[in-house]
Amino acid sequence: LRNNNSNDNHNFSKYNNNNNNNHNNNNALDEHDHDNKEQTTPTTTPSSDNDEDEKTIISEGGLILLLPTHLILHNILSHLDIEYYATCSLVSKRWHTFSQTQEAYREACKRCYLRQSKRKVLHVHNFQNSYKCMLERRPRVKTGGGLYVMKYSKIRKIQRDMWTEIPVGAILETTYYRYMYFREDGRVLYALTSSPPHEIIPRFAKLIVSSSSSRDSSGSSGRNKSGSSHKDQKAMVWGTYVVQKYNVTVNVEHTWHHVRIGLRLLEDGCEGSRGRFWAMSFETHTSSVSGNFDEYYSTDLVEYKVPPEPFRFLRDWRL
Repeated sequence: LRNNNSNDNHNFSKYNNNNNNNHNNNNALDEHDHDNKEQTTPTTTPSSDNDEDEKTIISEGGLILLLPTHLILHNILSHLDIEYYATCSLVSKRWHTFSQTQEAYREACKRCYLRQSKRKVLHVHNFQNSYKCMLERRPRVKTGGGLYVMKYSKIRKIQRDMWTEIPVGAILETTYYRYMYFREDGRVLYALTSSPPHEIIPRFAKLIVSSSSSRDSSGSSGRNKSGSSHKDQKAMVWGTYVVQKYNVTVNVEHTWHHVRIGLRLLEDGCEGSRGRFWAMSFETHTSSVSGNFDEYYSTDLVEYKVPPEPFRFLRDWRL
Protein backbone atom coordinates (compact mmCIF):
# COMPACT_ATOMS: atom_id res chain seq x y z
CA LEU A 1 0.00 0.00 0.00
CA ARG A 2 2.83 2.39 0.84
CA ASN A 3 4.48 1.76 -2.53
CA ASN A 4 1.20 2.24 -4.40
CA ASN A 5 0.54 5.57 -2.67
CA SER A 6 4.00 6.83 -3.53
CA ASN A 7 3.50 5.86 -7.18
CA ASP A 8 0.15 7.62 -7.28
CA ASN A 9 1.66 10.80 -5.80
CA HIS A 10 4.47 10.69 -8.34
CA ASN A 11 2.02 10.30 -11.24
CA PHE A 12 -0.21 13.12 -9.91
CA SER A 13 2.73 15.55 -9.57
CA LYS A 14 3.89 14.64 -13.08
CA TYR A 15 0.36 15.30 -14.37
CA ASN A 16 0.28 18.72 -12.69
CA ASN A 17 3.67 19.62 -14.17
CA ASN A 18 2.44 18.74 -17.64
CA ASN A 19 -0.68 20.85 -17.16
CA ASN A 20 1.38 23.81 -15.97
CA ASN A 21 3.72 23.49 -18.97
CA ASN A 22 0.79 23.37 -21.38
CA HIS A 23 -0.79 26.41 -19.69
CA ASN A 24 2.48 28.36 -19.94
CA ASN A 25 2.88 27.41 -23.58
CA ASN A 26 -0.66 28.56 -24.32
CA ASN A 27 -0.03 31.88 -22.57
CA ALA A 28 3.19 32.36 -24.55
CA LEU A 29 1.34 31.65 -27.82
CA ASP A 30 -1.39 34.13 -26.87
CA GLU A 31 1.18 36.82 -26.07
CA HIS A 32 3.01 36.12 -29.35
CA ASP A 33 -0.22 36.40 -31.33
CA HIS A 34 -1.07 39.65 -29.53
CA ASP A 35 2.35 41.08 -30.38
CA ASN A 36 1.92 40.10 -34.02
CA LYS A 37 -1.45 41.83 -34.09
CA GLU A 38 0.06 44.99 -32.60
CA GLN A 39 2.85 44.92 -35.20
CA THR A 40 0.57 44.37 -38.17
CA THR A 41 -2.12 46.86 -37.14
CA PRO A 42 -0.12 50.12 -37.81
CA THR A 43 0.76 49.02 -41.34
CA THR A 44 -2.81 49.56 -42.49
CA THR A 45 -3.43 52.82 -40.57
CA PRO A 46 -1.27 55.30 -42.62
CA SER A 47 -2.93 54.41 -45.90
CA SER A 48 -6.35 55.00 -44.45
CA ASP A 49 -5.16 58.26 -42.86
CA ASN A 50 -3.68 59.40 -46.17
CA ASP A 51 -6.93 58.60 -47.94
CA GLU A 52 -8.83 60.64 -45.40
CA ASP A 53 -6.34 63.55 -45.72
CA GLU A 54 -6.63 63.50 -49.51
CA LYS A 55 -10.42 63.46 -49.32
CA THR A 56 -10.31 66.41 -46.92
CA ILE A 57 -7.94 68.37 -49.19
CA ILE A 58 -10.08 67.66 -52.27
CA SER A 59 -13.25 68.73 -50.46
CA GLU A 60 -11.56 72.00 -49.39
CA GLY A 61 -10.15 73.09 -52.75
CA GLY A 62 -10.14 70.37 -55.39
CA LEU A 63 -7.55 68.19 -57.07
CA ILE A 64 -5.28 71.17 -57.80
CA LEU A 65 -4.17 71.13 -54.16
CA LEU A 66 -2.60 67.67 -54.69
CA LEU A 67 -0.24 68.80 -57.46
CA PRO A 68 3.50 68.28 -56.82
CA THR A 69 5.56 71.29 -55.81
CA HIS A 70 7.52 71.59 -59.08
CA LEU A 71 4.30 71.87 -61.07
CA ILE A 72 2.98 74.54 -58.70
CA LEU A 73 6.21 76.52 -58.98
CA HIS A 74 6.84 76.31 -62.73
CA ASN A 75 3.35 75.84 -64.21
CA ILE A 76 1.14 77.99 -61.96
CA LEU A 77 3.15 80.60 -60.06
CA SER A 78 5.29 81.36 -63.12
CA HIS A 79 2.20 82.83 -64.83
CA LEU A 80 1.37 85.12 -61.89
CA ASP A 81 2.98 88.37 -60.81
CA ILE A 82 5.16 88.38 -57.71
CA GLU A 83 2.50 90.31 -55.82
CA TYR A 84 0.13 87.32 -56.09
CA TYR A 85 2.46 84.95 -54.19
CA ALA A 86 1.01 86.06 -50.88
CA THR A 87 -2.51 85.44 -52.17
CA CYS A 88 -1.57 81.92 -53.33
CA SER A 89 -0.27 81.10 -49.83
CA LEU A 90 -3.87 81.42 -48.59
CA VAL A 91 -5.11 78.57 -50.83
CA SER A 92 -4.31 75.78 -48.37
CA LYS A 93 -1.93 74.83 -45.59
CA ARG A 94 0.29 72.94 -48.05
CA TRP A 95 0.53 75.91 -50.40
CA HIS A 96 1.26 78.19 -47.45
CA THR A 97 4.13 75.96 -46.35
CA PHE A 98 5.48 75.71 -49.89
CA SER A 99 5.35 79.48 -50.47
CA GLN A 100 7.68 79.97 -47.49
CA THR A 101 10.45 77.72 -48.84
CA GLN A 102 13.77 78.94 -50.22
CA GLU A 103 12.97 77.38 -53.59
CA ALA A 104 9.92 79.60 -54.03
CA TYR A 105 11.82 82.70 -52.89
CA ARG A 106 14.70 81.88 -55.27
CA GLU A 107 12.38 81.74 -58.27
CA ALA A 108 10.74 84.99 -57.20
CA CYS A 109 14.13 86.71 -56.92
CA LYS A 110 15.19 85.44 -60.34
CA ARG A 111 12.05 86.75 -61.97
CA CYS A 112 12.21 90.06 -60.17
CA TYR A 113 15.86 91.16 -59.98
CA LEU A 114 17.48 89.56 -63.02
CA ARG A 115 14.95 91.18 -65.36
CA GLN A 116 14.72 94.56 -63.65
CA SER A 117 18.47 95.08 -63.30
CA LYS A 118 19.46 93.25 -66.53
CA ARG A 119 21.91 91.09 -64.54
CA LYS A 120 22.73 87.40 -64.94
CA VAL A 121 23.67 86.36 -61.39
CA LEU A 122 22.01 86.84 -57.99
CA HIS A 123 24.55 87.58 -55.26
CA VAL A 124 22.60 86.02 -52.42
CA HIS A 125 25.69 85.97 -50.17
CA ASN A 126 25.19 89.70 -49.66
CA PHE A 127 21.88 88.90 -47.93
CA GLN A 128 22.98 86.22 -45.45
CA ASN A 129 22.49 83.50 -48.11
CA SER A 130 18.73 83.92 -47.78
CA TYR A 131 16.52 84.57 -50.81
CA LYS A 132 13.71 85.64 -48.48
CA CYS A 133 15.98 88.29 -46.98
CA MET A 134 16.94 89.43 -50.50
CA LEU A 135 13.31 89.81 -51.55
CA GLU A 136 12.58 91.85 -48.44
CA ARG A 137 15.62 94.14 -48.47
CA ARG A 138 16.88 94.54 -52.03
CA PRO A 139 15.34 97.53 -53.89
CA ARG A 140 12.79 96.69 -56.56
CA VAL A 141 9.72 98.21 -58.18
CA LYS A 142 6.37 96.59 -57.55
CA THR A 143 5.06 94.77 -60.62
CA GLY A 144 1.43 93.80 -61.02
CA GLY A 145 -1.40 94.25 -58.57
CA GLY A 146 -1.44 98.03 -58.96
CA LEU A 147 0.41 101.00 -60.42
CA TYR A 148 2.39 104.07 -59.35
CA VAL A 149 0.49 107.37 -59.42
CA MET A 150 1.66 110.97 -59.05
CA LYS A 151 -0.89 113.77 -58.68
CA TYR A 152 0.24 117.36 -59.16
CA SER A 153 -1.88 120.48 -58.73
CA LYS A 154 -0.84 124.06 -59.41
CA ILE A 155 -2.56 127.43 -59.06
CA ARG A 156 -2.10 129.49 -62.22
CA LYS A 157 -2.39 133.22 -62.59
CA ILE A 158 -5.31 134.31 -64.74
CA GLN A 159 -4.31 136.44 -67.71
CA ARG A 160 -7.13 138.95 -68.12
CA ASP A 161 -7.91 140.71 -71.37
CA MET A 162 -10.99 141.78 -73.28
CA TRP A 163 -11.85 138.14 -74.14
CA THR A 164 -11.51 136.75 -70.60
CA GLU A 165 -14.77 135.29 -69.34
CA ILE A 166 -13.50 134.08 -65.95
CA PRO A 167 -15.20 136.06 -63.18
CA VAL A 168 -13.18 138.18 -60.78
CA GLY A 169 -12.14 136.31 -57.65
CA ALA A 170 -12.07 132.88 -59.33
CA ILE A 171 -9.05 130.61 -58.89
CA LEU A 172 -7.58 128.70 -61.81
CA GLU A 173 -6.19 125.34 -60.65
CA THR A 174 -4.67 122.79 -63.01
CA THR A 175 -4.35 119.13 -62.00
CA TYR A 176 -2.71 116.30 -63.89
CA TYR A 177 -1.64 112.72 -63.17
CA ARG A 178 1.31 110.58 -64.17
CA TYR A 179 0.83 106.80 -64.14
CA MET A 180 3.41 104.01 -64.35
CA TYR A 181 2.53 100.33 -64.52
CA PHE A 182 5.65 98.12 -64.38
CA ARG A 183 5.95 94.59 -65.74
CA GLU A 184 8.53 91.91 -64.96
CA ASP A 185 9.78 91.73 -68.55
CA GLY A 186 11.29 95.24 -68.34
CA ARG A 187 8.36 97.13 -69.88
CA VAL A 188 6.41 99.98 -68.34
CA LEU A 189 3.07 101.48 -69.35
CA TYR A 190 3.27 105.25 -68.95
CA ALA A 191 0.51 107.87 -69.12
CA LEU A 192 0.30 111.63 -68.59
CA THR A 193 -3.33 112.69 -68.38
CA SER A 194 -5.88 114.72 -66.44
CA SER A 195 -8.07 111.63 -65.83
CA PRO A 196 -8.24 110.47 -62.19
CA PRO A 197 -7.37 106.87 -61.21
CA HIS A 198 -10.95 105.55 -61.20
CA GLU A 199 -11.20 106.47 -64.89
CA ILE A 200 -7.74 105.52 -66.12
CA ILE A 201 -7.35 102.12 -64.37
CA PRO A 202 -10.07 100.37 -66.47
CA ARG A 203 -8.32 101.69 -69.60
CA PHE A 204 -5.01 100.33 -68.32
CA ALA A 205 -6.58 96.93 -67.64
CA LYS A 206 -8.08 96.80 -71.14
CA LEU A 207 -4.79 97.78 -72.77
CA ILE A 208 -2.80 95.25 -70.71
CA VAL A 209 -5.12 92.41 -71.71
CA SER A 210 -4.95 93.35 -75.37
CA SER A 211 -1.16 93.67 -75.28
CA SER A 212 -0.86 90.24 -73.64
CA SER A 213 -2.93 88.66 -76.40
CA SER A 214 -0.82 90.30 -79.12
CA ARG A 215 2.87 90.42 -78.20
CA ASP A 216 3.62 92.90 -80.96
CA SER A 217 1.79 95.67 -79.08
CA SER A 218 5.04 97.10 -77.70
CA GLY A 219 7.46 96.24 -80.51
CA SER A 220 11.06 97.32 -80.37
CA SER A 221 10.14 100.98 -80.04
CA GLY A 222 7.54 100.58 -77.27
CA ARG A 223 4.71 102.25 -79.24
CA ASN A 224 1.10 101.34 -78.69
CA LYS A 225 -0.43 99.17 -81.46
CA SER A 226 -3.07 97.34 -79.48
CA GLY A 227 -6.14 98.70 -81.26
CA SER A 228 -7.32 100.98 -78.45
CA SER A 229 -9.06 104.29 -79.07
CA HIS A 230 -7.13 107.27 -80.39
CA LYS A 231 -7.50 109.03 -77.03
CA ASP A 232 -6.00 106.07 -75.18
CA GLN A 233 -3.15 105.84 -77.67
CA LYS A 234 -2.19 109.46 -77.03
CA ALA A 235 -2.46 109.15 -73.24
CA MET A 236 -0.81 105.74 -72.73
CA VAL A 237 2.40 104.45 -74.28
CA TRP A 238 4.72 101.52 -73.62
CA GLY A 239 8.33 102.10 -72.59
CA THR A 240 11.24 100.34 -70.88
CA TYR A 241 12.88 100.68 -67.47
CA VAL A 242 16.04 99.61 -65.62
CA VAL A 243 16.62 99.39 -61.85
CA GLN A 244 20.11 100.05 -60.46
CA LYS A 245 20.07 99.86 -56.67
CA TYR A 246 17.62 102.62 -55.66
CA ASN A 247 17.62 104.41 -59.03
CA VAL A 248 14.97 103.69 -61.65
CA THR A 249 15.36 104.96 -65.24
CA VAL A 250 12.28 105.00 -67.47
CA ASN A 251 12.56 105.52 -71.25
CA VAL A 252 9.44 106.27 -73.28
CA GLU A 253 9.18 107.04 -77.00
CA HIS A 254 6.33 109.24 -78.14
CA THR A 255 5.59 109.94 -81.78
CA TRP A 256 7.13 113.42 -81.54
CA HIS A 257 10.03 112.93 -79.06
CA HIS A 258 11.73 110.64 -76.55
CA VAL A 259 11.29 111.05 -72.79
CA ARG A 260 13.59 109.90 -69.99
CA ILE A 261 12.44 110.01 -66.37
CA GLY A 262 14.69 109.41 -63.38
CA LEU A 263 13.14 108.05 -60.17
CA ARG A 264 14.46 106.96 -56.80
CA LEU A 265 12.90 104.23 -54.67
CA LEU A 266 11.95 105.28 -51.15
CA GLU A 267 12.73 102.43 -48.78
CA ASP A 268 9.98 103.17 -46.24
CA GLY A 269 7.50 104.80 -48.60
CA CYS A 270 6.06 108.24 -47.92
CA GLU A 271 3.05 109.85 -46.31
CA GLY A 272 -0.11 108.24 -47.58
CA SER A 273 1.75 105.22 -48.97
CA ARG A 274 3.65 103.52 -46.17
CA GLY A 275 5.37 100.30 -47.16
CA ARG A 276 8.67 98.99 -48.41
CA PHE A 277 9.32 100.50 -51.88
CA TRP A 278 5.71 101.70 -52.12
CA ALA A 279 6.81 105.16 -53.27
CA MET A 280 9.36 106.79 -55.60
CA SER A 281 10.63 110.34 -55.68
CA PHE A 282 10.68 112.28 -58.97
CA GLU A 283 14.34 113.14 -59.65
CA THR A 284 14.85 114.11 -63.32
CA HIS A 285 12.75 114.69 -66.43
CA THR A 286 14.35 115.21 -69.86
CA SER A 287 13.29 114.89 -73.49
CA SER A 288 15.02 114.73 -76.85
CA VAL A 289 13.69 114.61 -80.40
CA SER A 290 16.67 112.58 -81.63
CA GLY A 291 16.75 110.26 -78.61
CA ASN A 292 20.27 111.37 -77.61
CA PHE A 293 20.32 112.07 -73.87
CA ASP A 294 24.06 112.76 -73.56
CA GLU A 295 24.29 116.13 -71.84
CA TYR A 296 27.57 116.98 -73.61
CA TYR A 297 26.84 115.88 -77.17
CA SER A 298 23.07 116.17 -77.53
CA THR A 299 21.89 119.25 -79.43
CA ASP A 300 18.19 118.94 -78.65
CA LEU A 301 18.19 117.87 -75.00
CA VAL A 302 15.55 119.62 -72.89
CA GLU A 303 15.48 119.43 -69.09
CA TYR A 304 12.26 120.11 -67.22
CA LYS A 305 11.57 121.18 -63.69
CA VAL A 306 10.23 118.22 -61.70
CA PRO A 307 7.36 118.51 -59.20
CA PRO A 308 8.01 117.76 -55.52
CA GLU A 309 5.23 115.18 -55.32
CA PRO A 310 6.33 111.49 -55.22
CA PHE A 311 4.91 108.52 -57.09
CA ARG A 312 2.72 106.45 -54.75
CA PHE A 313 1.80 102.82 -55.34
CA LEU A 314 -1.95 102.35 -55.71
CA ARG A 315 -3.16 98.79 -55.10
CA ASP A 316 -5.68 97.49 -57.62
CA TRP A 317 -6.03 93.76 -58.34
CA ARG A 318 -7.57 94.43 -61.76
CA LEU A 319 -4.06 95.11 -63.04
